[in-house]
Amino acid sequence: MTKAFSTKVKDTSAKILFIICACLSIFAVFGIICYILVASVPAFREVGFFQFLFGTKWQFNSDTYGILTMLCATLAVTILAVILGGVIGVFTAIFMVFWCPDRFHLRYEGSNKFVQKMVAWLNKINLRTIFDQIIKLLAGIPSVIYGYFGIIVLVQGGLVYMDPNYRGYGVLATCIVLAIMIIPTITSLTKNALEAVPAQYFEGALAMGNTKAQAVFRVVFPAARSGIISALILGIGRAVGETMAVQMVAGGTANFPTGLFIPICPLTVKINMEMGEVVPGSLHESALMATGFVLLVLVLIITLSVNFVPKEFKGKKGTRVLQGGGENVVYRKKGLIPEILKYCGMVCAGIVVISLAAIILFICINGIPNISWSFLFGGDGYEGHSLAPAFLTTFYVIIFTLIIALPLGIGAAIFLNEYAKPGSKFVKVIRTFIDTLSGVPSIVFGLFGYLLFVQIFGRSVFAGAFTMVLVILPTIIRSTEEALRAVPMELREASYGLGASKIRTIFKVVLPSAFPGIATAIVLSVGRIISESAALIYTAGMMAVASSSVSSAIDPTNAGSTLTVFMYSFFAEGLAYEEAYATAFVLLIITFVLNLIVYFIQKSVKKKR
Repeated sequence: MTKAFSTKVKDTSAKILFIICACLSIFAVFGIICYILVASVPAFREVGFFQFLFGTKWQFNSDTYGILTMLCATLAVTILAVILGGVIGVFTAIFMVFWCPDRFHLRYEGSNKFVQKMVAWLNKINLRTIFDQIIKLLAGIPSVIYGYFGIIVLVQGGLVYMDPNYRGYGVLATCIVLAIMIIPTITSLTKNALEAVPAQYFEGALAMGNTKAQAVFRVVFPAARSGIISALILGIGRAVGETMAVQMVAGGTANFPTGLFIPICPLTVKINMEMGEVVPGSLHESALMATGFVLLVLVLIITLSVNFVPKEFKGKKGTRVLQGGGENVVYRKKGLIPEILKYCGMVCAGIVVISLAAIILFICINGIPNISWSFLFGGDGYEGHSLAPAFLTTFYVIIFTLIIALPLGIGAAIFLNEYAKPGSKFVKVIRTFIDTLSGVPSIVFGLFGYLLFVQIFGRSVFAGAFTMVLVILPTIIRSTEEALRAVPMELREASYGLGASKIRTIFKVVLPSAFPGIATAIVLSVGRIISESAALIYTAGMMAVASSSVSSAIDPTNAGSTLTVFMYSFFAEGLAYEEAYATAFVLLIITFVLNLIVYFIQKSVKKKR
């Protein structure tokens, strides 16, 4: 009796703990909103809410603040970027699902053995997997790298010659960079939506005599409309909240976006440009917080609007709609538009591949010649710039963030998958707040970290780590929950049949079985931490390149620059770009390795199943 009571107490206590972990996303969202709103009140009170929102002048020397020009610039570049990136992303997803061949079908009838082996090797390559990895690699590249690519290749390499004023910065450059950055998000989500359409839709259209293109664009595409709309909405949220890359190509001048080459200053850029020079407690600081609050409200409206997109049907995620069939069907040869759209998908997929190839070549050509052992690991005695302090700071931020975030994220996932009733209102609320937290812009996380964690720890690795906990928490929860959901119910039932309690079953059976998925969550979180910059500049700090030292970085209570922040500091301080390129190459290699690790983990899981 005592043992049974003790087991019940443990199970109940664990459940309460898991509920608290799951509710953390609710506390975090409300905390971010409340802290930034309170910090914004002085600006709204002194300037006036409507004057702040619809004023066109921003002069902190005279305490005049209005964000209308910046708000219009934000909305304009977002809309244009989503139109461009949305079209390319959606058509790329259609190509990947329906027309991307599984493998090459090369033939060689000669006698050269080397060529024979090369052709045989090429025919073994899975092209669908290659495209998936291209999209994931594009998604994992830090935004600072996109910014440098935009400056050198787009602005200085092309747009400057199209601009009558020979600047190149402005609306067009910002739109192109943002479009490239949101393509992976839109492509991945659109691909999931298309694959969730029941196969009967596609097969039925073929059976009626439609061509493959007609079946795709007149049947499957409309059926996946809700998922595609959700993908575009999330792409809008991603574009609105981008900071670092936008600042590097926008021009930084508060103008209305009346032309493609007009320099602009979106909301995120204004915050990032002036936050480092603000006087604590001043009206200027409050005005920047109010700008962040407006940005936060805008993004929350966009993110929450996904919940109001009607669902036409409930397909199983991952259902394949294309199995290579339909070749023996007698097609009804009419309808030119679907055939044209098919080739549009192929062109868009080619644009994505070319974009990634251009970014990789740009980084490799400029970065590899500037790589040296001294630059990578030079100590305090080294006279030049060194990545050693940035490596240390990045390592500290990763370790401290994971130590805090992993138990919280795994605990929340355990509650959602093992304890919560599917479809309950409480679970829906928690999932809504998790989605909301994942949509908060990085710069807003940085403002919240500045208001809370910097006041506790000062600008230090600890402040940056606590801020990053909130950034990566949704990733850990989602990935872990998917891993737990994939564990067969029979394993749980067998454990219960042997007399194990629920909590013992979870820790001894379920979690070990879900470890590959949890490992994937860890790797994805590490990638997010490494690529983050806006959330860390005002929490962990942005040290001047010349003053970075290993001896200072060893102490986690000191401020320090992570790799991406270190790379951005070259741009912020107006230094030569050679070492920034070398840093970009290091970041690219890290991103590539992390993607490979995730790929092999997922591949091993599929083999076991």
